[in-house]
Amino acid sequence: MKHHYAIILAGGVGMRFWPLSRNSKPKQFLPLMHQETLLQMTVKRVKSKIPAKNIIILTNKDYLRMIKSQTKSLGLPAKNILLEPEPKNTAPSIYWAALKIYQQDPKALLAVLPSDHLILKKKNFLTIVDQAFALAKENVLVTLGIKPTRPDTGYGYLKTKTVKMKIGGKIKSAVKVDRFTEKPSLPKAEQFIKNKNYFWNSGMFFWGAETTLQAFQQHLPKVVSGFAGRHSQETINRFWKKLPSISIDYGILEKAQTVMCVPAKDIGWSDLGTWDSLNDVISGNTPKNILQGDVLELDATNSFVWGNDKNIVLLGVDNLIVVDTQDALLVCQKGRSQDVKKVVEQLKALKRTNI
Repeated sequence: MKHHYAIILAGGVGMRFWPLSRNSKPKQFLPLMHQETLLQMTVKRVKSKIPAKNIIILTNKDYLRMIKSQTKSLGLPAKNILLEPEPKNTAPSIYWAALKIYQQDPKALLAVLPSDHLILKKKNFLTIVDQAFALAKENVLVTLGIKPTRPDTGYGYLKTKTVKMKIGGKIKSAVKVDRFTEKPSLPKAEQFIKNKNYFWNSGMFFWGAETTLQAFQQHLPKVVSGFAGRHSQETINRFWKKLPSISIDYGILEKAQTVMCVPAKDIGWSDLGTWDSLNDVISGNTPKNILQGDVLELDATNSFVWGNDKNIVLLGVDNLIVVDTQDALLVCQKGRSQDVKKVVEQLKALKRTNI
């Protein structure tokens, strides 16, 4: 544990969870499943393996106050919150955090984790974390793979194969990523889930700090050169806009020669990326009505309602998602909530303020 660190990504806006998730308060700061927010649940889960002083949160200045408030009781030092001056996707900020950690501890092993994922089976997850850290010690990039349960076109897919490699001084079987496919078409996704060698890319990564910096030097040298001699928040604020905007997936993982996968079996995972995914978690993938709030249903089936303080009535409808907030209402067919992001983009184009 001494050399274990976590980098938690908490700067996203969760557009697919509109109208509950807003620019002013994205889903990672909301208590969707429990009284605790997703961010709080993530930090508490990580603290079971990693001390609070070794947990870094990446976000932006708009969310600083919320993060301080939500993590104060968890013992997270305020200096461990790094503020991105503007959105640049995930690669530049992960490099920044990895560089700071490496300067403190060249032997550091990093867990890069989203702040807004749900993991219901903590004990199983922590066992997987141990396996991933052990693999990361071998100077390889490691991602957690989730066995697909449906042909979802919103996820990246990993094609894998079993190989032999030295882990902890012994030759063992391991799972190597053969190919990445980002957000495939539905026919391709349907093919993938029939093949036992395919996994969803969870977005949870385990890498040595030195291995991370070497990967950036090889694949994203523009990010590396941008940080040359600039490590403080003040200097980073000045040069940040010159950095490329690119995800860690495109910038590093898809280019790296050796990426390993640890299958994350039975951890009760959901990225809660859409209203459909929240419905699936609550319903246990069983067709039924999920009704939150003051809701009356008459002859309504397989519908999901997240109400506010209005009286909501479902009459003779099927397969709907209804999300009501004080200033906005979303109604869509189940299976279409992935497109809520398009709705938000259209609202932005129309100069609407309720986003």
